[in-house]
Amino acid sequence: MVTETRKTPTVSSREVWGHAVANITPSAMAAVTVALVAIHGGAFTWLAYLVTGLLMLGVAWQMGILARHFPSGASLFSYLARGLHPVAGLVAGFSMVLGYGGALLAAPLLGGLFLAEALRILVPLPFFPTEILIALVFTGVSWYLARRGAELSTRWGLWIELFSLACILLLAFWVLWHFGFRDPAQVDWGQWRLRPFLQALVLSLLAYGGFETAGNLVGEARRPQSIPRIMLSSVLLVGGFFVFMAYVETLAFARLGQTLADSNAPLSHIARALGLPELAIASDLAMAAAAFSATIATFNSISRIFAGMAERGVLPAALARRHPRHATPSFALALLAAVVLAGIATVALGHFRVLKLVDIFGTFTGLSFVLLYSLANLAAARCLFRAGNPWSWMSLGLAVLTIPFLLAVLWGTVSPWPGGGVGLAVLAFAATLTGSLILGWFWARKAPKRLLQVLAVDRS
Repeated sequence: MVTETRKTPTVSSREVWGHAVANITPSAMAAVTVALVAIHGGAFTWLAYLVTGLLMLGVAWQMGILARHFPSGASLFSYLARGLHPVAGLVAGFSMVLGYGGALLAAPLLGGLFLAEALRILVPLPFFPTEILIALVFTGVSWYLARRGAELSTRWGLWIELFSLACILLLAFWVLWHFGFRDPAQVDWGQWRLRPFLQALVLSLLAYGGFETAGNLVGEARRPQSIPRIMLSSVLLVGGFFVFMAYVETLAFARLGQTLADSNAPLSHIARALGLPELAIASDLAMAAAAFSATIATFNSISRIFAGMAERGVLPAALARRHPRHATPSFALALLAAVVLAGIATVALGHFRVLKLVDIFGTFTGLSFVLLYSLANLAAARCLFRAGNPWSWMSLGLAVLTIPFLLAVLWGTVSPWPGGGVGLAVLAFAATLTGSLILGWFWARKAPKRLLQVLAVDRS
């Protein structure tokens, strides 16, 4: 039986929206990952983000259907269990726990990396262990804010994310003032090629993941009925930001006579090339702020998934324990903080490269998004058909349109076989999927009541 203690709703719709945007971490696209998409997208990188964004709006609409019909702080774990089958819920739950767990470890490390880079421009600090110390501080402060409650942590996360975006947009507008807006090469359709563009679509999809975490705060939201709209608006906002920044950064590198795909830190590179170290510092601070905001948001999301799975007997019951005053999943948050701190210590002792770890964790998380978004499309269409809703055919049409695209992303990730750490991430995802299916099959045969417990509804 679900024994969730519901706190008086205190989180505004604006703060839920900020939580979703922080989980997407749009600053990472402009500061790091746009260069990966540009390897294949070239001058049409902006178009890749546009096409993917339009498709992701369809996915967000489908996710909103599930959030409206099956509201739960455990989000996709509960959506897919009740919309498709309990085993689909197990797949979603374990995939999200590990996927978001990797993101939770990567976020403070990435924040430490960029903040240390910004500080080194001002003060000759040793890069190591400065970034590790910053990562530890980010983790501790984020855990404290998440433990105090979603209202406090989402409010901090919202303002930090807005600061991050403001810094990046400041640099973007400076570029446009310096170089102008027109770039004929980015609309020279004679240079467009299908095959590399499809690969760019594969990579650009990963930038949109995380909008569905708005559903994690349904228990604390003042207006939970606004969550489907928040999912849509967050994708719409970051999609516009992605298209704009891809255009501006491609333009800037073209004017500088350099290649965006060759840069590991495009924003800082542009600022330095323009002779503006102040804006280089601002871009590094923006990414550090975004990483801090993402750490808070991921603590909030994954702790509620832990609690939801524990309340339904999938994970140990202790993970459902709530703080007596703040009603947050305090035990789950403490466990997560301990794991992240141990992970940061391991990275420090092993001298692992942070960006390489981000690539590995991102692969696992991206594969999870592909699978769960595909299942969510099926669940939404099934839900509407069962209810006799007139929008059911539109939902089915969106599923027919988006699922092949998502499967193409999956194929593009594993073929050709990536090898190395990324290949291990693919194998880890396959093991998670296989283990979830085996557990579901075992419970269906030996403990059907336990499997049906996955279908329990959150107690409001």
